[in-house]
Parts: sequence; C-alpha cells; structure tokens
Amino acid sequence: MRPFADTLARRGYLVALPDLAGHGANPERLTEQALDRELAAVVRFVRALPDADPARVALVGHSMGAAAVVRVGAADQTIAATVAISIGDDASAAVRPGPRHLLGIYGAFEPAGIGVSERATGADRVVAVPLVEHIGVLFADRTHHETARWLDRVLNHSPERSVIAAKGRLIPGGLTLLGGLLTVVGTLLLRRTATARAPLDRDRLGLRLGAVLVAPVLGELAGVALTYALPNTVTGYLTGYLAGCGSALAVAALLIRRPPRPARPALTSVGGAALLAVVTLAVVVLPVHVGLTDVVPHGPDWWVIAVLALAVGALLAGAHALLPTPWDSGAVLALCLPMPVASLIGAAPGFLALISPLIMVLIVLHLAVYAAAGRPWWQTIPAGALTVAWPVAVVLPVLGR
Repeated sequence: MRPFADTLARRGYLVALPDLAGHGANPERLTEQALDRELAAVVRFVRALPDADPARVALVGHSMGAAAVVRVGAADQTIAATVAISIGDDASAAVRPGPRHLLGIYGAFEPAGIGVSERATGADRVVAVPLVEHIGVLFADRTHHETARWLDRVLNHSPERSVIAAKGRLIPGGLTLLGGLLTVVGTLLLRRTATARAPLDRDRLGLRLGAVLVAPVLGELAGVALTYALPNTVTGYLTGYLAGCGSALAVAALLIRRPPRPARPALTSVGGAALLAVVTLAVVVLPVHVGLTDVVPHGPDWWVIAVLALAVGALLAGAHALLPTPWDSGAVLALCLPMPVASLIGAAPGFLALISPLIMVLIVLHLAVYAAAGRPWWQTIPAGALTVAWPVAVVLPVLGR
C-alpha cells in the first residue's frame, strides 16, 4: 500500500499505513475480529491527531484489507469515504447498510468472483481496471487516479499537485531486480565451467513423464495434510505440495535407475553453493523490499522460511534427479500449474490462485541462474530454495486458525 501513501500524501492528505494483525511487524494472530478492532483503533488514533479533520476520515484497503475497510466503514457511518480494491469476501460485501461513499475497484484479469463481490457491495461506483490482476491493480495509474479523484470529490479536497505515484516504487524495484539478475547471470556465464549433460533416456521417457504426471496427486494429498500444520494455511499447503511432488520425483528416480554414487563435495564447492545462495537471495529480496513491500522477517514464525525452503529444495532436487537439463526445469514449471487450478476448484486455499504467478516468476528467476551457473545441480539448490521461499513466506500474512 506504500504507493497509495506516495500518491495521497503528495496531494496533501495525512496518510496512516498500519501493520494490522498478522501483517508486517504485528505478531497478533490474524482474525476478522482482530482486523476490525485494530482498524477501528487506527481511525480513533488518526482522528486525535492535531492536524487531522475528524469529519473527513477515509479508508482504503486491498483484498483482505478491502473486506476490513468495508466492515469498519459500515460499522462507523461517520467515516466519510471508503475505497475497496479487489474485495473477495462475499460476506463482507453483503453487509448492509454499507459504508458511506463507497468506491469499488478491481482488475479486469482477476478471478470473476472478485468483480462479482465488488458489485455486490452496492458501491456508488465500481471500476474494472484493464490489463491488471490482483497485485498489478495496486500499481496501475487508473487505480490511483480513481482513488484520488473519489477522495478529492467526497472530502471536498483541492490538491495543490495532482500527483499519481503508482509506479514510483515499482519501476526502481523492478530495474534493481533486473540489474542484479543480469549481473549474477553475466558473472556466472563468464566463470562458467563445462559440465557433462546426460542425454534423456528415451527408453525410460514414458516412466519419467508418468512420474511427473503422478507427482501432483501426491503433492495435493501432502498439501491438504499440511494445510493447517503451519501458522499460515497457504504456506502450509504450499510446503506440503512442493515437498510431496519432490519426494514423488525422487522416489521415481531411484526406481527407474540407480543413480551414480556422488563424490564427496569439496569444501570450496560447498562454499561456492553458499555464496551463490546469499548473492541470489540478495538480488531478489532487496529489490522487493525496497520497491514493493517489507520482506524482513518479523514475529515468532520466521522459521516458516526454513520449512518452505526445504520443500522448494525437495522439488528442485527431485526434478534434477529424475530428468537431465533442460527437462528438469520444464518439469518444475509444469508442476506449478496444478496449484492455481486446485485453488479455483476448492482443493487448495483460494489465495494460492492469486500468488501462483508470483511463485512461478521466482522459480523462473532461479532457473535463469541455474542455467547460467554451469555447475553441479546440488550447488544451485540452496539458491533456488531461498529465492522462492523467503519472499513467499515473509510476505504472506500469518493466518489464524
């Protein structure tokens, strides 16, 4: 939500960005009641500030936050205006009477249910922002234009500067990510050492492809089993699914052929793997932290990063053990595709459908580094595991039970 603060503060608004329950540095367990209670406390806090007008307080929220601002705006009819972006909670959308002067916004590429929920709020105006999905809607100029103009009109505010800062953090963060990735990949290509690539065993190709097809079934079973084993239901399912797929591929690799006994890695190789993991993680995490959101671990559940990293590592290792390059990379990407499908049909947490594209982007970043490394696959596993696990585990809210 930082870009909205950039836009609105530069237009003359006083903006508060709270860490509500389960988000950022707030260790409180996330429940609907905790969100509403804390958001109402933020409203009271802002109204008590000496430079605030208590009669002109507005709420802006996205996704889970959109549902919260609708509920709190409905409960407190003295709140002058509310903007709900990409609300997906039908129960919150049905609250009547709804908030005063409600604006609904959603991305045209979001699941159809999001648009249905927005219209079900009875908002005074509903806008579908073209060419964006659940995350991109936050960084679209149209979203910021609609929000700023709505608040200006309802709150009778005349900005000295008509600032729209939707991409003020996204573009620098993206360029930093691209520059860091090109630097790492370019350095690896310059220092690349030749490694033997095993040809694809066509006699066993059917068995290998069959293992890739069966792996999502085992992954689904493991994902369902672990959904509530971790503090976050999404990371619980994700950990089980990735670990289940990886284990299935590894078992298939052992049954299809006996792998050669690996030589004991040299200390320098272990050090090189650790260095690659640290550098790759920094290339991904720092731009996301600076440009998009806070990815510094907070609260008591930081260990979820390690658990999810082990699951990602299991998937990468299983694919590498079963298939030679580049088939192993194709298998990893193919095994990501069932996740959003499972969430859409109710077999996995619904939020997974929204973040699956981001998970695949992180995996593609790892595969780019892996392809350029030219080193034994095991040396790249820690880098890939942390590249995917750290942003996912830290950014997702800590869901209540």
